[in-house]
Amino acid sequence: MDKEKKSFGIDKVQLVYAQVLETVSHVGIAFLVGGYFVYVLQLLPLSVPIDAIAANWHLKASEMQQKLHTPSGWSFLKSTAALLKGDVVSYLSIFYLAMATIACLAFATITFYREKNYVYTALAVLQVVVLLVAASGLIH
Repeated sequence: MDKEKKSFGIDKVQLVYAQVLETVSHVGIAFLVGGYFVYVLQLLPLSVPIDAIAANWHLKASEMQQKLHTPSGWSFLKSTAALLKGDVVSYLSIFYLAMATIACLAFATITFYREKNYVYTALAVLQVVVLLVAASGLIH
């Protein structure tokens, strides 16, 4: 099998990245489906009722957020009670999938390091740091 991989030009880092992406994607899709059903079936209480969102759909996102007093950015992480809202669970599933690239790069970084490829290790670490800083919202 190693001969087949090498004949197609696939190296270990690519395989690790693909394996992590596959796992994260499958879990993410299940999480999205679960989050959708929790939201639509209102299995948990909602931060904002569905009819309030529908009634204000014509507004810009920032205006709707102000009017309905919805959490913004990372503010939903402030308390456990906020995390147990149906709409927040749905949002968390999207957040999870958005972090897939960071997870893949983190595992690729480890593989680069094990292969003693320190230039690519440093580049991958920098990519992870940049993505985490961008996701954190520290820089506007």
